[in-house]
Amino acid sequence: MRLIRGVKALTDYLKSIDCDISESTIYRLIKQNNIPFKRPAPGILIFDLNAIDKWLSYEDVESI
Repeated sequence: MRLIRGVKALTDYLKSIDCDISESTIYRLIKQNNIPFKRPAPGILIFDLNAIDKWLSYEDVESI
């Protein structure tokens, strides 16, 4: 498992793989429960990069 903490770290990762998604869009996706994440405590967001990569692949298939 490759884990990162926080939306800023996720946006940095997404930029590094040429998938530029803004922090506000990520917060919207979290609110709608449309992106894989864990919230172990209030104010803490954890993202599994393997799950994010899989989610991105699924999103690509859906847009075809």
